[in-house]
Amino acid sequence: MSPAAITLLVLLIMVVFFVTEKLPAALVSMLGGSVLVLCGIIEPAQLFSAFSGSTIVLIAAMMVVGSALFHTGIAAKMADILVKLTGTSENGIMVAFMLVATIISAVCSGVAVVAMLLPIVISVSQRAGVSVSRQLIPMSFAASFGCNLTLMGAASNIVVNGALEDLGTTPLSFFELGKVGIPISIAGMVFFLTIGKRFLTPGDTADKEYLAEYTGSNKAVEFNPIKAGLCLVILAVLLVAMAVDSDAFPMYLVAAFAAFVMVLTGCIKQADAYKAIDMSTLFIVAGMSAVSTGMSNSGAGALIADTAVRLLGEHPNKLIVLFVILVLVTLLTNAMMNTSCAMLVTPLFIPVAQAFGMSTSAVAVAICVAASSPFLTPVGSGTNTLIVRPGNLKFMDFFRPGLGLSVVIMIVAMIFIPVFWPL
Repeated sequence: MSPAAITLLVLLIMVVFFVTEKLPAALVSMLGGSVLVLCGIIEPAQLFSAFSGSTIVLIAAMMVVGSALFHTGIAAKMADILVKLTGTSENGIMVAFMLVATIISAVCSGVAVVAMLLPIVISVSQRAGVSVSRQLIPMSFAASFGCNLTLMGAASNIVVNGALEDLGTTPLSFFELGKVGIPISIAGMVFFLTIGKRFLTPGDTADKEYLAEYTGSNKAVEFNPIKAGLCLVILAVLLVAMAVDSDAFPMYLVAAFAAFVMVLTGCIKQADAYKAIDMSTLFIVAGMSAVSTGMSNSGAGALIADTAVRLLGEHPNKLIVLFVILVLVTLLTNAMMNTSCAMLVTPLFIPVAQAFGMSTSAVAVAICVAASSPFLTPVGSGTNTLIVRPGNLKFMDFFRPGLGLSVVIMIVAMIFIPVFWPL
C-alpha cells in the first residue's frame, strides 16, 4: 500500500472514531499521528515538535489570557453590560457575539479571538440563563467568517496571495476578499438565527465542573479595579500587536509574553494559569498537525486534487470547476490545517485555472473561502477545538450545523465569485 493510501486510510479510521466517540478525541488524534510515524510517513520529531509549535503556544497562552478575564472580574462586568444591551434572549446574545467574533477575526487570529471571547460568552450565557454550549459553536464559526473579510484574516489567505505573485498573476488587494466575505458573514449569521438553530445541540451540554474550575466560580472573585485595569491594558496591547503581526514579534510570541505578564502582575495566579491550559485541546491540535503533515508528505492531498482534475476532463464547464474546488478544499480543510491545505492546493489549482482559461483571482478567492470553512469537525481548526471541552461538545455537534453552513457558504460563493471575478 502506498504512503498516500495509508494516510487516507488512517484519516478515515480517525473520522470513524471521532463520529462514534468510542475514544477521546485527543487520544484518537495522537494515535493517528503515531501510526503515521510507525509507517514511516512522518518523522517522530514531526509528531512531537507540534507541542512547541507556534499554534500550540498561541492556544495555551490565549487560554491563560482568557482565564485572566475571569479572575480579575472583567468577564463578569462585561457580561452585565452585554446582558443589558442584548437582553436575555438566545438570539440577541448569539448575534452580538457572532458580530464581534467576525469583525475582530478580520485582523486577528481566529484562535485568539475565540480564546478571548470564550470567558465572556460563558459569563453572559450563565447570567442570561441560556445554554452555554449553544452559544459556543456560532461564535467559533463566526471567527472563521471574519477570515474572508481581509487578507490578514487567515494565514491561508497570505499563502494563496503569495502563490499568485509567484506565478506572475495579479494578487488580491487587502480588502478584496470582503466582496464575498461580507455576504458570507451575513448569510452565516442568518443561517444560525433560522435553520441552523435547529441543528445546535439541545439543552446545555456544557461541562459545569470544568466551567467552575475555569471561571473560578467555585471561589469568590472580587473585582479589583487596579488588576482589571492592568489586564485590559495588556489585552489592548496584545490585540494591537496581533493586528500589526510584525515578523519581529509574531502572534504566538506576543501572546506568550502577554500571558507571562498577566501572571507577573497578579492578574491571574500561577496555579490558576496552569489550570486554564486544557491539555486535551493541545493534544488534539498537536495530533492533527502531525496528520496534516502526513497528508502533505505522503502526497495524499495531491492525489485527491489530481484525481479531481482528471475527472473534470479537458474542457469542463467553468462553474463546475469552481464548485469542485470549493467542495474539495472544504473537505481537505476539515482534515488539515487551513494553511497546509492552502499550501497544498494552490500550486495545483492556479495552473489548472490558467490551462482552462479561468480567472486566477476567482480560483484564488474560492480557495481562500473554502480553506476558511472548517465547520464539519471539532478538529478542523483551533477555534473549534478550543470550545470542545467547555461545551462538552461531540463530533456530531459540529457536523450537524456545519454541514448546512458549508452548503450555504458554497451557494453564496458560487453566486458572488463569478459576479466580482468573472470566470
